[in-house]
Amino acid sequence: MIKPFKPARVFTGMLVAAMLVAGLASGAFAAPSAEAARKCLHYSYIAYPYQRPGSVRMSPDRQNYFKDCMAKEGNVPEPPAPKADPASADGSPPKT
Repeated sequence: MIKPFKPARVFTGMLVAAMLVAGLASGAFAAPSAEAARKCLHYSYIAYPYQRPGSVRMSPDRQNYFKDCMAKEGNVPEPPAPKADPASADGSPPKT
C-alpha cells in the first residue's frame, strides 16, 4: 500500500537541511577573546580618561570606542595619550 504524500513533513525536512548547510557554510561565530576585551578597555581609558562624575558632562564616547574596538576584534592602533590638563588632574580648581 502506498502512503499518502505529506508536504508539511517534506518542507520541514528541507528547511532543516537548508539551515544546517547555511550554518556550516558560514562558519562558527566566535566571540572576541578576553585578551581583546582587556586591550579594548585599556585603549578606551587611554583615549577617554576617567573623570569624576559631576565635574564634567558625561558622554558615551568611551563606550562607543570600546564597542568599535570589539567589533574590530581589538585590531586598532593604540590611541595617543591625551594632554594633561593641570586643572582637572586632581579634580580641584586651579590655584591662583
